[in-house]
Order: sequence, then C-alpha cells, then structure tokens
Amino acid sequence: MNKDTLINRIRIKSNFDRKTAEWVFNASFEEIKKSILKKKILLIDEIGTFEVEHREMKTVLDYGKKAEILLPPKDRLVFRPYGEFLKMLKD
Repeated sequence: MNKDTLINRIRIKSNFDRKTAEWVFNASFEEIKKSILKKKILLIDEIGTFEVEHREMKTVLDYGKKAEILLPPKDRLVFRPYGEFLKMLKD
C-alpha cells in the first residue's frame, strides 16, 4: 500500500474530498514525526511503540574484500508492535 491508497481510503471512510483527506494524512504524519524527533519515542495505544535507538560505531568484516569496515554511529527508528496488534494481523 502506498500514500495515495491510504489517502483514498481515508477519503472513502470519512466522506472527505481528496484535498481534505490528503491534509488529514499529511498533518497526522507530521505530528507523528515531530513527536518521535522531540521525545525519541511514540506510543500508539493498541498498535505499538516507535522508538529512536542509537547505534554506536562498530567494526564489521567485509568477507569479499577480507577487510574490516568501520560503521559510523547512527540513529534508527524501531517499531515494536503490541501483542494484540500482532494477533489482529494474523486473523
């Protein structure tokens, strides 16, 4: 599913016009993004947790070149779904 499909589903379920549905979608994700950047964590009831995790610098082995590579530190976004959400996906 892509952004256009989600916007279309919002439009159909809410009886909004395309422009309003797109605004709702964009505003929602903008708030989600702000929350994650500000607090480094976002809890959504019945769905799960989005959290920014920091990875330290580490050395890995490139087997093809038989050389060590230094990976820089970075932040990554991790999603941990709640059990009920996982059960809902299986049904």
